Parts: sequence; C-alpha cells; structure tokens
Amino acid sequence: MRKLVIAISMLALAASAAFADPILDRQALMKERGKIVGGLSKVVKGEEPFDAAAVLTALQALHANAEKVDVDALFPAGSDTGGDTTASPKI
Repeated sequence: MRKLVIAISMLALAASAAFADPILDRQALMKERGKIVGGLSKVVKGEEPFDAAAVLTALQALHANAEKVDVDALFPAGSDTGGDTTASPKI
C-alpha cells in the first residue's frame, strides 16, 4: 500500500511539472518580488514609518522568494519568444 501511495505521488508530481508554464511561473515570482520590494521602498522613502519587525519579515520574504528562482526551470530554451513574455534573450 505504501509503495502505491508513493508511486501515485511521484506520478502526480511529474504530471504537474510537465504542465508547468515557465513564463507564468516566473511572472508570478517577479510580481511577488515586486510587492515585497514595493513595501520596503515605502519605508526607505519615508512614506511609511520604520518598523524593524516588519522590515525583517519583508526581508525574509524576499530571501524566500529568491530561493525559489531556478534559472533552468524558469528560463528554458525557447521561453523568451513563446507566450506573453518580455524576458530578454540575454537571460
């Protein structure tokens, strides 16, 4: 029974990876990053008061976001031209 559950789990994971859209994935990651940095920039500009705990939380979120970046998965060959993307071919 345990082997069956593991096998089904692995198939589900493989299927979800096969249907992943690298353009949508990287756009979502960059939008998340933009929101985090946008909040930090308000503090830097003095538009919001400095709160050390809030800044630390935002920096930790930014770090977690950066750890999600897998260049090979997010920028596979040909993903610079297919779909709705503005990724530079230099990437």
